[in-house]
Amino acid sequence: MIVIEKMPLQYPNKPVVKRSVFNKTRICFRRMMTSLLTTIFAKRLSACRTTQCSQLPSLTKQPSRRVLRETFVCFKPVAMVIIAVFLLAGCSSFGPRRVAPDRFSYNEALSNSTRDQMLLNLVRIRYLEEPVFLAISSILTQYVYTGGADVAAIIDLGNGSDTAAGGANLGYEERPTITYIPIEGREFAERMLSAIPAEVIFGAAQEGWTVDTFMQICISRIGAVENMAYDQIPPPGQIDLTIQFQEELEKLKEFQYLIRLLVKLADQEAFEVRYDEVEGIKNQYMVFKKNTPAETKAKVNELKQLLGLPPGLDKFLITERITDLKPDEISIQTRSLAAIMNYLAKTINVPAIHLEEGRVLDYKIPTYSVNGRKLIPFKMLSSQSRPNNAFAAVQYADYWFYIEQNDIESKLTLSLIIALFRVLAPTGGGAAPVLSLPTG
Repeated sequence: MIVIEKMPLQYPNKPVVKRSVFNKTRICFRRMMTSLLTTIFAKRLSACRTTQCSQLPSLTKQPSRRVLRETFVCFKPVAMVIIAVFLLAGCSSFGPRRVAPDRFSYNEALSNSTRDQMLLNLVRIRYLEEPVFLAISSILTQYVYTGGADVAAIIDLGNGSDTAAGGANLGYEERPTITYIPIEGREFAERMLSAIPAEVIFGAAQEGWTVDTFMQICISRIGAVENMAYDQIPPPGQIDLTIQFQEELEKLKEFQYLIRLLVKLADQEAFEVRYDEVEGIKNQYMVFKKNTPAETKAKVNELKQLLGLPPGLDKFLITERITDLKPDEISIQTRSLAAIMNYLAKTINVPAIHLEEGRVLDYKIPTYSVNGRKLIPFKMLSSQSRPNNAFAAVQYADYWFYIEQNDIESKLTLSLIIALFRVLAPTGGGAAPVLSLPTG
């Protein structure tokens, strides 16, 4: 009789043990098990030929179910050892299979949290609070794998009975550590309060951003045409808001017509924004094409008339000044990111009870459409229960504030603000402290 006692087999933690050491251990283990199984198999086969397995069929006869069952019982201890070996060997390839699902899970979590953070800060601004931004600078994840097996067998080479027992266990643990950096300080405040550079707007338009939404939100003036004053809405009671919005609405209609004219002429390649560098100074020019069809030429003349430009010139220097302009200069004024966020926050639909309690101001901003589009390309709703069909949603003061999934204009506007924030916000966070949190 051969008695094989319990042999505990443990794999070390993969993040601690080097790969070469792990491979050597596995090779030695396999050699040991191969030698053991070969010995057991040879002796077991010899015993089966003479005693217990004398009824094994020849290869030319179809074995019965009883004979197959007895054959399985004969080699059951060997089979259990083989299964345990293969279970442990599978642990070595478990790590790479986690890369794809974990990478995309973290990617989706970052995308959703970025939208929700911007939405929450807009709500805070609506309630006259300061926005707070946190940037995630790094995500470190540790994977810990453990494996073990217990095998015990008593093999009787005589007429006795065989007994075998085995077990295997596998363990997996993930330990992520996320590092947050508060975005604040003087540099961040200056970028938030400074006008967005015109080259950022023109560059984004050339890269395929929605031009009309981009210009309506980011530009306050082009030449003699002024946009709706997004950042100059006073609290109720100071002036008649009805009269003010009527005046601002007329400005918006003219500005939207100007944008449509610019988009149409840009599609016809009637003008371009050109960059020239003279004596180390990089300037932007709005250059009109000289040889154009008659219909396009008429549209160009109309555009120049709206902007207050001389019809005989085709190249104009883009400047931020609105006074003392030369004939070959055009004024383009942009808004700051803080001004854009402040205005969009004023359009949030807050709960009626918060207005009654005086927690927020009612700016009475109209929500009707102009030429088939919303007056303001942004709409955030509120409800007491969590919305089911929301593109982004955050909870504040026991209410949910959200953007609907089918509100394309609001989704584009929110994505635009996030893109501008990424361009303008400093990456280092200034002297702000770094906060690392182990989440495992």
